[in-house]
Amino acid sequence: MGGKRKRGAKANASESQPSRKKSKNGEAKPAPAPLNQDLDKSPFPEKPAVDDRKREAELYELLGSYDSAQHIAAADALITGLLASEEVVLERHLEKRLFRGLASHRNASRVGFSLALTEIVSQLYGSKDLAASKFPGLTFEKVLGILVEKTQPSGSLPGQEERDFYFGQLFGLQCFVESGTLFGGDSTRWVAVLDLLLKLISKKVWMRSHCAWVIVQSLPQLGQEKTSETLQRLVNEGLGKTAEGVGIWLKAAKCYPKLKLPTKPWTNPLSPKSIPELANVLKENVKQDSGSQEAAASAAVASNWNSQLHFVWDLILEYYVTEAKATKAQDTEQFKLFWNTVVDDGLFSKSATEPQKFRGCLIFQKFIQGFAAAKDRSLVTHVFSRNLMKSLANQAAKEDRYLHRAAVKSLKTVVDVVETEPTLLLAVLKALLGKNGGYDFDQRTHSKTVERLLQFANEKDAEAIFSMLRDPVVSIKSSDDAEVEKLRRVFADYLFKICTPEKAQIDESSGDRKTSKGSIIETAIKELATCAYSHAGNYSPEVSQKTREYCRSRLESAFAKLTKKREDYRYLCNAVVSIEASAVQMSEEIEAECKSASKALRKLMKGSGNADEGDSSRLGFALLYAIAILQLYNGDSDALSTLSDLKQCSEKLKEGDDAASALLIEILLSLVSQPSPMMRQITQQVFEAFTAQFSADALERLTAPLTAEESLKGQQSLFDGEEADLMDVDGLDGGESDEDEDEDEDEISELGSDVEFVNLNGDDQAEGEPDSEDDEDGAEAQAYADLDAELGNILGSHRLDKDKDAESSDDSDMSDSEMMALDEKLVEVFKQRTQKPNKKKEKKDAKETMVIFKHRILDLLDVYVKKESHNPLAFHLLLPLLQLIRTTSTKDLSNKAMKVITDFSEAYKKGRSKSTGTSTELQGKTGSSKSHTKLLRNILMEAPRDQSHAHARAITACSLVVASSLASPKDAWDVYASVVGEWLVNGVKVQAAIFSDWANWAQARCQ
Repeated sequence: MGGKRKRGAKANASESQPSRKKSKNGEAKPAPAPLNQDLDKSPFPEKPAVDDRKREAELYELLGSYDSAQHIAAADALITGLLASEEVVLERHLEKRLFRGLASHRNASRVGFSLALTEIVSQLYGSKDLAASKFPGLTFEKVLGILVEKTQPSGSLPGQEERDFYFGQLFGLQCFVESGTLFGGDSTRWVAVLDLLLKLISKKVWMRSHCAWVIVQSLPQLGQEKTSETLQRLVNEGLGKTAEGVGIWLKAAKCYPKLKLPTKPWTNPLSPKSIPELANVLKENVKQDSGSQEAAASAAVASNWNSQLHFVWDLILEYYVTEAKATKAQDTEQFKLFWNTVVDDGLFSKSATEPQKFRGCLIFQKFIQGFAAAKDRSLVTHVFSRNLMKSLANQAAKEDRYLHRAAVKSLKTVVDVVETEPTLLLAVLKALLGKNGGYDFDQRTHSKTVERLLQFANEKDAEAIFSMLRDPVVSIKSSDDAEVEKLRRVFADYLFKICTPEKAQIDESSGDRKTSKGSIIETAIKELATCAYSHAGNYSPEVSQKTREYCRSRLESAFAKLTKKREDYRYLCNAVVSIEASAVQMSEEIEAECKSASKALRKLMKGSGNADEGDSSRLGFALLYAIAILQLYNGDSDALSTLSDLKQCSEKLKEGDDAASALLIEILLSLVSQPSPMMRQITQQVFEAFTAQFSADALERLTAPLTAEESLKGQQSLFDGEEADLMDVDGLDGGESDEDEDEDEDEISELGSDVEFVNLNGDDQAEGEPDSEDDEDGAEAQAYADLDAELGNILGSHRLDKDKDAESSDDSDMSDSEMMALDEKLVEVFKQRTQKPNKKKEKKDAKETMVIFKHRILDLLDVYVKKESHNPLAFHLLLPLLQLIRTTSTKDLSNKAMKVITDFSEAYKKGRSKSTGTSTELQGKTGSSKSHTKLLRNILMEAPRDQSHAHARAITACSLVVASSLASPKDAWDVYASVVGEWLVNGVKVQAAIFSDWANWAQARCQ
């Protein structure tokens, strides 16, 4: 029987719904005709033939298309054809096609069919009044009756089909309203439509807001008298005290300011005396006016989840935005009362349900977007109310919270709004960091809302922003040191975000980046530097050393980001010059050196300003001086020697001494060896500024460390004991917090492959490095023996196997003081043992240190070969790179060295293709034939020393780029043939790829 009922339901539905036909093979109908094809607009025949039915099918298919251009064109053709046809034809289409199509949820059928019906109803009963002149049988009552008949569900229909019928009837009634034919002399038409709308509301509660929206759309056309009658009718039906009633009341008051509204349920729902009752209505937790059980159930159902916000909130938003422009002070207070009562205490109270809080999040998003569009800062601050902010913080803090996604979207909306309208930044920051939010708002919500907002800080609001950020941490009354430390770290993070904006600050008048003294970026850097090194600022309690260390790490991270662009160098240098290092204890000698360095830095900054090569060099030296001064403030033992080297290098450069570039390389190597992203970035920028001035000796010094062993022995050969400590991988993060993900991203990627060589198996050990397990076991046994001896001396005891050799001891008890002294000695022994270095860890760290150091040297070499690809000195970097590929035990280093070779080859070919000179002229630029033929031979002689494919590819790449630089291909081939002959005579083995690549090169040269 259940099957019969289902078949019956489908049969009943097929009588009222348009048929959905498919082709015989089960495929969908062919695609609609393209728009460039003109549609037939001729009248439709009373008895359609096959071609006429195909035409109708095509038009109605296009009418239901998602493409607005298609359904508009189809509606135009259909309306023209129907109005030119006979009355019986128009009636047939209304009955069989148009009104039935409103009940279809296929594609955009309701939209397209509504468009056609609205125009037809307008032509029939509007100004042209075709119903009276041409179609007398199609009276208003008859057409409205057809609509009701064809959209009336019958039988036991599934829920979806029943909804389709009701929505079809609603769309049909909306067509009558939008046609503008209900509000003429015949008032019965509007009454008939209103009766049908109210009937739909009474049948299905989920239709109430949709039907009410149709009434709202009709109000501007009704006139004041009919509007008053309509409102009274709604009161009688019990719809006055509903969310829909509130929307209708507000729309009516806006359309007709002189309209006398019904006294019940309210005259103005947004008046102060009506707001408490309005809160209950919009919260949807009370019975409706009728007090019936059905109304109460309806309210309960309506309070369920709904991602679409009720239209009443749009009208409320419009009301407050409009009224606030007229009387700002009064309406701001009125809006504050409304928001706190209706939204904050209503939808975000402790007793509010999750769906109500979800609706509150949607309202918050809508209102803040609306106020931003209206550029009204006076109302924005009030939406960040107490309960709302508390709920947002709780829900956004953890992903498993029920409304986490809604809270995160709300915070994202805040950021998007400020990005669109930066004038709201101050108001929003004040709300987030104020009493309803919290100074550490980002930490509480586990978001980056405030940090992202600070990216949009501008010069105009700079002073107010810094005051807002600084004031809460200057004088902190809390006695909790941890709380003080946390807040000041948050302050440092905020300053860091201002220092490193994602978008450049643009001067609107000139279009250039702002470099003036009042730049907000420079001000933020100086403020951060003050916290790091100075006693200025009147902080209470005084800034702790731990906080200063944190500020210094954030300052380094900011410098690392700022030095990525040449135009940002000045921010760094100016900030260093302005530092008053009152919090740093320095001797007279160091203080004198610091003043001298600052003077030199100021001189360099004054001399720079032109976009030429000399200016680039001066800025490079200014950066080095700035870093050396920072090292001095940080207590770096090498800072004085670095300053001395910089002075010497500067003097040699002025004298034109070739040794200056070699000394500069030594300075850069000492800086790049330090575990700091800032040092890595700055050394690359300075190196790039001096690439054209490096001599052969300087480049030889740069590549020399590449041949060092990746072991403890190799580390000791390059660094002294104290310098080696600087390269300890345990300090790689330079003391920065876990939040420095952005600035350390490059550093992490550099270490990504280092995991391979951390294993303690024999394969990972460098060549020639003694690491015998027997020796380690013996050393460990000796360590235990020494411990036993020390304990025996302290305790006056011995091991059991030493009884024969031991003397008899006095077993008398010790006093308390003797036991305390003995305890202190034991603690000292074990402490000394724990402080003894672990040889395995030392070797592991040494290898990692050497690999990182070589990585950074390769970064510098990559910069050089890209900028100086046609410099003859660049070719002499190939042999050290080849030797590194052959000797390294780290695959990542080998790959990076190969990348440098590839970059050099591509840059050389690119520069050569752009040049218009002959090969002889190019040869003159790249060096003498004799030196290059010798280099080519040395490169090829490296081939038998390693049989790996990676080494063979490197040999080919290096040899071919050198061969291409020779004036005559014959010279290159002679060297190749000579080396191959030696291979044959000596019987050495090489990869076959070398021969094939050289053959391909020769073939390309012959063509």
